[in-house]
Amino acid sequence: MKVYYISPSTIPSRSANLVHVLFMTEALSNLGHKVTLFLHSNKHNSDKCIDIVKNSHDIDSNIFNIIVYKGSFKRGNELGIAIYSLIFYLKDLLKGVAPASIISRNLYGAFLLGILMRKSLIYETHTPEIGFRKYIQNSLVASKKIQTVVISNSLRQLILRNKIHLSERVHVFHDAARSGRIALDSVQRSILKKDLLNSMPNKQSFAKIIGYFGHLYPGRGIEVIQSLANKHPEFAFVVYGGNDKEIEIFKNNNKTSNLLFMGHLNQGAVYEKMSMMDVLLMPYQKQVSIGVDSVDTSKWMSPMKMFEYMSASVPIISSDLPVLREVLVHNENCILVQPDDIDSWSKALKNIFSSNFLYKKLSENSYNDYLNAYTWNIRSKKILELSSEK
Repeated sequence: MKVYYISPSTIPSRSANLVHVLFMTEALSNLGHKVTLFLHSNKHNSDKCIDIVKNSHDIDSNIFNIIVYKGSFKRGNELGIAIYSLIFYLKDLLKGVAPASIISRNLYGAFLLGILMRKSLIYETHTPEIGFRKYIQNSLVASKKIQTVVISNSLRQLILRNKIHLSERVHVFHDAARSGRIALDSVQRSILKKDLLNSMPNKQSFAKIIGYFGHLYPGRGIEVIQSLANKHPEFAFVVYGGNDKEIEIFKNNNKTSNLLFMGHLNQGAVYEKMSMMDVLLMPYQKQVSIGVDSVDTSKWMSPMKMFEYMSASVPIISSDLPVLREVLVHNENCILVQPDDIDSWSKALKNIFSSNFLYKKLSENSYNDYLNAYTWNIRSKKILELSSEK
């Protein structure tokens, strides 16, 4: 089946937005569909973007087509992508090869094709819009031609507020991790941990390695990790992620020898690093930034990191936020603690390391949840099944 995937994304970028789009495109292609991805780049053409996808995100970009809108505006790039997708749709329509299914994470793309062209499509959103964009979003959700996909029940409730009659056309599909990940055995994990410890600048011997992967924005809980590192000098705490400026600031201000800011990882290296950890931390605070002023996603987010962690088959300690309880279950597939209670985080670490049964239970349950419900292939298949409901 021919599929259009219209994104709001710019490449190259370290944003979760782009990563989500690329993994969805890969999964749709893996299911045997002929996918055309629309995105933006300031200066790169399609061939260069294919190289970036392959080298930075470890994705075989030859399995789908990339159409690039080249613009240099700080605002308006999402609209530019939308207009490009409309032009290509009209060309394909005239040739008799129009796509059988359209998925749009691009608000304007969904509006141009779904409302103006009255084409049935699937609109995916990760946020309740405000201002003029809210008006457009409301028209998309209300359209009988459009099925809407959101990433959490909490977001669904926010978008459906006072519009319960539209509930049958708003569907929850949480984020996911890549298919086919196989849990490391103890020997593999031991070898990788030894290599990691040998690469550390202080060459200290640590009893356990505790990992965090993700952005360093406010609300991500880096201060929790700093406090835990001071409380547990016997453990190494390693932090992967952040942009170059943030990494430099944290490294320069870091005075704790067992806390290491390791920098950015390409997607191809992330899974192996996660899998060698003894515990993975997800210390979201009650307000969570995505790097945009005044935007707090803590009430409706479905962080990709959570599913990446689950696929690593490593115990997870997470902040106890209502939206995360849509996936995480305390003492079953994770340990949940209050976001800013350092003693509770410390106690959770001790409990996991003092019980082989608990360690194994948390690891296996989260991994099995990933296998059975939270892969991109599963998610993509369910989203495309909405086409038959239009």
